[in-house]
Amino acid sequence: MKRFIYPFFIIIFVTFYFNTINTFAQFQSKTLTQGIYNVGDAKLLIGTSLTIKITPSTSKAIVIIIDSNQTIESLVRLNPQVTQQVLPPLNYDYSIIIFSDGGVIFS
Repeated sequence: MKRFIYPFFIIIFVTFYFNTINTFAQFQSKTLTQGIYNVGDAKLLIGTSLTIKITPSTSKAIVIIIDSNQTIESLVRLNPQVTQQVLPPLNYDYSIIIFSDGGVIFS
């Protein structure tokens, strides 16, 4: 009986060790084109700063963040010289307006 207990525990340990699941949510970067978006509907991260980048790097973009009271929270201009910026933390009820001839990546 003792011969089977040690291999059994080793198999159980190895099984649980290699079957761990990462429970932290990984935010997938999103590419948005010209338009008006709600932060909640676009499934962007709430309460954390996001980095925005233009794609392709030769394009231009203006990104405006507006809160529920129609107050401009942030206005960012991206161009070939400034290809990325950091946005302030977003709330669920914010809206994003993008003017661009390319795409804007939120990560």
